[in-house]
Amino acid sequence: MNVFLIHLNEVSLKGRNRYVFEDCLIRNVRSSFAGSQCRFEKVEKRILLETDAEKETVEQKLSRAFGIEWFAPAFEVPKDKGKIVEFVVEKARALGFAGKSMRVETKRGDKSLPFTSMDLNREMGEKLMEKLDMSVDLHAPQVTVYIQIMQKERAFVHFEKIKGPGGLPVGCSGKVVALLSGGIDSPVAGWMLMKRGAEVVFLHVHPLASAEEAEKSKIMELISELAKWGGSAKTKLYLADYSEFYKKTLSMPPRDELVLFRKFIYALAQEIAKKEGALAVVSGDSLGQVASQTLENIYAVNRGLEMPVFRPLVGMDKSEIIGIAEKIGTYGISIKPYKDCCSLVAAPNPETRADADFVDKIAEKIGLCEVIGKTMENAKILEIN
Repeated sequence: MNVFLIHLNEVSLKGRNRYVFEDCLIRNVRSSFAGSQCRFEKVEKRILLETDAEKETVEQKLSRAFGIEWFAPAFEVPKDKGKIVEFVVEKARALGFAGKSMRVETKRGDKSLPFTSMDLNREMGEKLMEKLDMSVDLHAPQVTVYIQIMQKERAFVHFEKIKGPGGLPVGCSGKVVALLSGGIDSPVAGWMLMKRGAEVVFLHVHPLASAEEAEKSKIMELISELAKWGGSAKTKLYLADYSEFYKKTLSMPPRDELVLFRKFIYALAQEIAKKEGALAVVSGDSLGQVASQTLENIYAVNRGLEMPVFRPLVGMDKSEIIGIAEKIGTYGISIKPYKDCCSLVAAPNPETRADADFVDKIAEKIGLCEVIGKTMENAKILEIN
């Protein structure tokens, strides 16, 4: 069995309800290891994972589990200074560390031991220099020896710390509905709410002839990539066509069509949120990035909504958003050709300073509530593991 120490991020700062976050993280990680044997144990603000899964597989899964600050392949050793030193020397020899520079870091939770952390660091360094001709470099070592001595009868040694994604475990912060277009921004916005512990239900409004056609598009690639970060729950996707809205476009002023369309999809997302028991809507808007994202247009779109709208990208520029998209694996999919609804309804000179009263009057005139109701009836719901 492979052993991994998991160090928690913000979870470790929680108070009496910390166990709720820890249990959520364990549930998410266990779910991702379907088919493998896993045993979890809470060990002094850390989680110990024992599994028969391959090391590479474990690293891939844990690197996408929100709530983890870092994790490490570890070895359990006796709480005896001499035995710890002996184990590290033999393991360092087996791993080919001879002749390399090193640093030793000991954390000693058990203060009753007859030696200090500095005592162990000093003796360990001397033995590694003597036996393996290693040198000491406290600032940029080639090898770091980490020793974790717990309060109970346990101690662990590891030689690396693999960075986790941070944040909070998915599912511990409630549920939201996120708008998902075919572009770069909206997948990043949904991912950022996952990172804050929210379970995310996605909504894609498509211009295709049927939901089956949408299932063959890059939208499914995007949702599959995002589902890898989604925790224990299946990632749910609503596919809604915009034909009911399109029927009303002939009676709309062309300059206001894009603002009306966005008012439609936000109101549609709110209705889905009510159905799903979600409490907020998520958008990939970045203030001033395109015509529909001016402050006046955002205000006109938002007015009348009952739920908060989260815009986690609002203060970012495009290069920052692209950087995150590349990191999470959605950028290469997002830049594939795809005609989404926003590109179809955009007029050559769209309104950038919409009058909220005027927009509300048009929405009432075209029967926007009825359009939303019919669109909801025809929406297809998919669940992605």
